[in-house]
Amino acid sequence: MPDTARYDLLLKNGHVIDAAQGIDGKQDIGIANGRVAAVAPDLPADRAERAIDLNGKYVVPGLIDLHTHVYAGVSVFGIEADDLCPKTGVTTSIDVGSAGWVNFAGLKRYVIKPSQTRILAFVHLSAIGLTCRTGELLDERWVQPQECAKVVKENRDVALGVKVRLYRGVGGDADLVDLLKLTVDAAQRCESPLMVHISGSDVPLTQFLPLLRPGDIITHCCHGTEPATILDAKKKVLPEVRDARDRGIVFDIGHGAGSFHFDVGRVALEEGFPPDTISSDIHTFSINGPVFDLPTTMSKFLNLGMPLEEVIERSTLRPAQAIGKEGEMGSLKPGLPADIAVLDLQTGQWEMRDAYRNTLMGDRRLVCALSVRNGQVWHNAL
Repeated sequence: MPDTARYDLLLKNGHVIDAAQGIDGKQDIGIANGRVAAVAPDLPADRAERAIDLNGKYVVPGLIDLHTHVYAGVSVFGIEADDLCPKTGVTTSIDVGSAGWVNFAGLKRYVIKPSQTRILAFVHLSAIGLTCRTGELLDERWVQPQECAKVVKENRDVALGVKVRLYRGVGGDADLVDLLKLTVDAAQRCESPLMVHISGSDVPLTQFLPLLRPGDIITHCCHGTEPATILDAKKKVLPEVRDARDRGIVFDIGHGAGSFHFDVGRVALEEGFPPDTISSDIHTFSINGPVFDLPTTMSKFLNLGMPLEEVIERSTLRPAQAIGKEGEMGSLKPGLPADIAVLDLQTGQWEMRDAYRNTLMGDRRLVCALSVRNGQVWHNAL
């Protein structure tokens, strides 16, 4: 029988990159009822209510930013997700620890539920989360693994796991290794992964790694401050770090205002140890530089030598896998929600900065030209 499918929206002539389906080439995408209906060459434009020509643009699954802070008005780090995400192609934003187990209900009610951006979250081990810039673990009474786990279990629709920051500014007298043990305890109680912030720690990374389990996430993996670094004294990737990845530990960028160094990222790529996921750590202290947004962070890796296809995969499929959502997002497979980013790969000369004020002159950058959320055009700069 002839194909007579009709579409609400048809994206024509774009270069589709979808690692989940092994697609890397010119395809059309038909969208109906908020979901991807077809991915194929030369879908007829007369079957669509609206068709958009994307010749020369890259069409990819909606970007998934694995490290963000969007508890605006409560956390000092919080930005407004819906102000930034549409124009940057981020259809899913993962808030990591802005809320703790005491104030997570507010994040869910006042931020997650009304947001157009899909927001998921890790719950902080500390009761108060990242309300302030430092000191979330000043009082040991704020650390109750059983209460943290309870909140994760009671909010499975949006809560992904447990977050902790292991650096000098968390406050309190607890040993950082002991804090990680408490975090593992909370994560085990709710049978969920944990995410651990390692930059600024005064404990070598090798002391943390044995405690982590397959599926746990190390964020800020390419920061540039010793001793909690992935590199040894000779600036080579530590064998313990490679072993950790081999047994399922996820290494995430989490650029932020103080946690990404070009030299570490460059060595990691040269050593065959690219990050598993590229994330921005966007917040109030990084949104006006050096981060700006996720496409800018992706562009930095493009200019460090990571192939475009890998940059896309580490910002779409890989974070979906890291949060246990492969098959639900991070792909343009027919039947999935039509969350799509259309990226323009521009050429020229741009100065890019890491979190340590180092500069890199880049000749390519990714800019979001159009985004689609649940089948609706969300942002259009064409």
